[in-house]
Amino acid sequence: MKKREKAVVIPFPSLPWVKVEMGGALGRVKRKVIGDGRSVRVLEVSPEWNEFDWCSKPHVGYVTSGRLHLEFLGAAPLDVGRGMGFWIPSGCPHKAGCKRTATVFIVD
Repeated sequence: MKKREKAVVIPFPSLPWVKVEMGGALGRVKRKVIGDGRSVRVLEVSPEWNEFDWCSKPHVGYVTSGRLHLEFLGAAPLDVGRGMGFWIPSGCPHKAGCKRTATVFIVD
């Protein structure tokens, strides 16, 4: 039987913001890696966020402020506003952006 990991509290308010600059993405993130290859994070996406490459990783998210625009390769885009969530399955190529700063809680 596999040993079960302990539950943890993630003190997001006390975690520092870390600047994100990669692949055209400009923003900031608070991140906590939990285990089993999973992470949870609070991501702030700025209008300058412009991903060069398509992401195919799965994500589950909840928009806490602003509006997130999700583009998909070969499918219609989605706009996800404050108070709304989203689920992107593995292998579903996507990019994110926004017209005004948006904050998103993401599990991946």
